[in-house]
Amino acid sequence: MEAALRAALSPLGQRVQQPAAFLPLQTAQARGKRFNATIGQITDGHGRAVPLPTMAAVLERLDEDDRSRAFLYSPVEGLADLRRAWRERQGHAVPTALPLITVGAAQARALLGDLFAGEGRIVVLREPVRPSDRDLFQLRLDADVRTSFEGLSQGEPVLAVDRDREELLQAAERGPVVAIVDELFCDLIGAHENLVPVRVEEIAGKEVGFLTFPFPPDSAIADEMEKKVKMLLRAQIGSPPAITQVLALP
Repeated sequence: MEAALRAALSPLGQRVQQPAAFLPLQTAQARGKRFNATIGQITDGHGRAVPLPTMAAVLERLDEDDRSRAFLYSPVEGLADLRRAWRERQGHAVPTALPLITVGAAQARALLGDLFAGEGRIVVLREPVRPSDRDLFQLRLDADVRTSFEGLSQGEPVLAVDRDREELLQAAERGPVVAIVDELFCDLIGAHENLVPVRVEEIAGKEVGFLTFPFPPDSAIADEMEKKVKMLLRAQIGSPPAITQVLALP
């Protein structure tokens, strides 16, 4: 499965790497100072947020720690306790990497498009095709968008979105397939060496999405893919909003 994933990476997906110095220089320089407003957040010198009273009042039902977290930057990969809570909720029979948090399912699909699609790359969508998916993969990435697996060349990598199990397994017989799925995720892990399922979900109405790779936690490939996604996130939005993550916590 790891070999299929590497073969399916787009040119951008192959290039993107996390540098050793991931945090901005300003952030490192400002640590320990009494007031730190270098990255768009103000703290009191002890790591707590200093929101305007009107902002704090909106979240008055939260305890002091959670209210502070809601107004601070989230880690690029998302809040650790929400990532753990969501993986527990998924109830995977096979241990997987911690989910990465995104701004809804649409951004998760966009990140996977960057990693596995691109100019001329084949993306197989389910009919009826969502206009947003066609815009994402065809307009934005200039991919070759199709609605079936027919006519594929031997060994040609494919990104598939919301397709059925049997057609994914058949497509995997001829080459690498990265499949964006939800409920099928666990069932597809290890089903074929050329098939790489990636789970994309969201909390309805909260703009909190989750992207889960099918690799064991703490494995080298899980760490590598997390770093690639973090670099793409930093190039797009920086970090997912902390406030929606705090409100999503159980």
